Order: sequence, then structure tokens, then C-alpha cells
Amino acid sequence: MTSVKRLFASLAGAFMLLTAAAPMAAGAVNSLAGAETELTDGTFTYEIVNGTYTITKCDATAIISEIPEMRNGYAITAIADGAFMNCAYIPEITIPDTIKSIGRSAFAYCTSMKSVHLPDKLGGIADGTFMGCTMLESVDIPDSVSIIDDYAFFGCQALSEVKLPASLTSLGEMSFAECMNLKDIDASNSSEFTVADGILYNKGMTDIYRASTALSGDVVIGNTVERILPGAFSLCESIENVFLPSSVMSIGDDAFAYCSSMKKIDMSEGLNTIGNIAFKFCYALESADFPTTLKSIGDGAFYQCKSLSRVTIPDGVTAVGEGVFVDCPALSGVLLPASLTDIGANAFGYKVGDDGDYTLAEGFTLDVHSGSPGVTYAKSNGIAYNVVNRSIKSWAFAVVGAALLIAAAVFAVKLMAKGRKSAPAAVKKADKEQKELEEAESYQKILDDNNNS
Repeated sequence: MTSVKRLFASLAGAFMLLTAAAPMAAGAVNSLAGAETELTDGTFTYEIVNGTYTITKCDATAIISEIPEMRNGYAITAIADGAFMNCAYIPEITIPDTIKSIGRSAFAYCTSMKSVHLPDKLGGIADGTFMGCTMLESVDIPDSVSIIDDYAFFGCQALSEVKLPASLTSLGEMSFAECMNLKDIDASNSSEFTVADGILYNKGMTDIYRASTALSGDVVIGNTVERILPGAFSLCESIENVFLPSSVMSIGDDAFAYCSSMKKIDMSEGLNTIGNIAFKFCYALESADFPTTLKSIGDGAFYQCKSLSRVTIPDGVTAVGEGVFVDCPALSGVLLPASLTDIGANAFGYKVGDDGDYTLAEGFTLDVHSGSPGVTYAKSNGIAYNVVNRSIKSWAFAVVGAALLIAAAVFAVKLMAKGRKSAPAAVKKADKEQKELEEAESYQKILDDNNNS
């Protein structure tokens, strides 16, 4: 049986490649430089590269607080890929200004490191440089940095604030994803990025990079936004309802992962793709009503959404990934549209067993079209199914979707007029309850209409 770990293959694979590449890169330096150029002082291992020293390795058991500027008359100007990776006894570190470059995953998983002083002339922060530094509380990014690459600070759980320098022009995917205490994001000096209502955007406000984990309650996304990038709202544990405009075309990998209080996300017409593990561990999420423009749903997108009881997959969706709805115990069945041709392993009807493997969920039933890949999937997995000649009709779904969009827009106007924090609780509650009632009635009407067709 497929292991639960495969759900996260796409995301884990990305940063595992970073860590796997680190010793390979260091080995490449060794082979090129030759053994006679190697120096070790018991703590660091160096190689001569272009007349200066590069630190290629640090003793994993060493307790250090600073890196030297010189060794044997040579300046130390670089830190190689993975050089300090898994050095778990570094509480803080000062990197001298002689250092001009720091390699990929250089300080990844330095789990005791609380602070780091970066050199003033550092040009960029490479892939996964501080990934998994769970105790890292603060980092001053110098004005020389123009690039922060993918996964640079991924999983830095103690990081509470970050100030982007004026020099920054590029911010990689997942660079601050799953930083559970990142509440203060400052882009006031930047000409390329901006922060509004606790959300970090590019200057044109078409892309959302990262949201403050202090966000709570209802989040209304503005109609300039086209992409919610990977990890953007991960670990925003206090948001409850999210309203997406029709301008949003994609939701990236891990985008809303661990939003454990989120009950509802309104996906408007215009959305095309939902990335891998986009909503994993959204325990309170109750429904997923997809727009007719949606084409694909990634691996593990709704993994362990324990409260998810209603899913509508309209005609137009062609692909769902592996383990999309694994361990959703409240979900008793799904109607698969005729358009769905690519169904990943364990996509529907599975839970996680005590041994961590997938097992069939009791009482789960699929509605499938005769001769469709849905029938093949149900038979090959031993899942109960009904053959039907209906699907969520595009026109019906679009009409109801338009009505819901109007309701969401009205609700959003009310929220913006009153202010998310100042709106009276009674008004917000009444609006929300009315909207949920309309959605439930509309959903039932779609099913009834299709059952009678």
C-alpha cells in the first residue's frame, strides 16, 4: 500500500534536492582543487578557490559563534553548499564582511541557532540557506542582498519579523513558508514589494508571497491578485474565511497548509489550478466548491481536512493528483465529472491507517459515468460506486457561482466598510450565516436539478 509520505513527494522532493546537492557540491570543490589545497583546523575545512579560502565543512559537534576572516594569510571569502548543515550546536553566528557568497543549504537545520549576522556585501541568500533553523528568531538582511531564493527561510518557526532591504529584486518560492510566528513583514524600503493588511505582494499586487500569521477572521483578497504563491498563507492558524476574486488563476503548493481554523474558502470563476498539498491539515474546512474554470487539483491538496463533508467537482476538471482527499472522514462520497480523465493513486476513498499506510475508508461511494476513468478507478481500488448520467452542469454551476460571487462581494464590501477588526461581531455573524444558508440551498438545488435531468 502506498505510504502516506508519498503525499508530500513534490514538496519534500524540492528541498531534499537542495540538501542532497550540498555534499555533492562540496565534493566537486574537493576534486577540482586537489588534496594539497585542503586545510583543516579541527573545526573548519577549507579549500583554496581562486586564491582565497572557501569553507567547505564545519565539524557538526563544534560550538562556535563566529567565522574567521583569514587563515594562513588567505582571506575567507565564501561558504560552500551545505558547509554548516546539521550543525546543531551553534547558538548564534557572525559571518565576517570578507564573505561574499554563501552556498545552498549552507546553514540548513542548524536547530539551535537563534541569530545570525550576515556580511554587508552579501549579494544573495541562496536556496534553503536557513531552511529548518527552527530556533532562528532574527536576521538582519543587508542592503546588498538582491535575491532571496527558494526555501531560504522555510520552516524557521521562531522567526517573528523580517525587513526586506531596498536592494531586493527577487523573492523565491516558499522562501518564508511555514514560518509559524512570522507576524511582522516590513517592505517599506522596497521598490519591488509592498505590504498591505499584513500581506506581502509584489509591487503590482498581482502575486501574494507571504501573509502575516497574525491574520485572523475573514480575509478578502483584492481583485488585482492573479496568483497565490506557494506557502503564502501556510500556518495562518487564525483565519476563518477566505474570499478569492475572479482574477485569481492559481493557488500554489502549500498555500493554505495548516490553516487549522479556516472553515470556508470561496473560489471564484477564473481559478485554473490548485497546487500540491495546498490545503493540507485544514482541519476545520467544511466544503470545497470548485469553479467551472478549474482544470487540475494537485497531490494531497486536501490531505487530512477532517471536517470536509462537501465537494463539488464540475465538468472541466481533467486531473486530480495522488491522495487528494486522503483522511477526510466526513466526506462520504464524490460525484466525478465526465471530464475527469487523470486520477492519481488513492485520490478518493482512502484514510491513513495505524501503520501510516493508506487503507480504504468505510462507507465511501463514488458516482461515476459509464465507461469513464472513474469506473476504472473505483473497480481497481475496490470502492463502491454508482453509474450515473449526470454531472455538475457547467451552466447550472456558473449561475449559482455567480450568485455566490455577488453574495461574497456584498459581504466583502461590508467588511471593508466596517474594517475587519472593527466590524460588529453580530453583523459579521449574521452575514456569514445568511451566506452559508444560501450556499447550502444552492448546492442542493444543483444536485436535485441534475438528479432530475
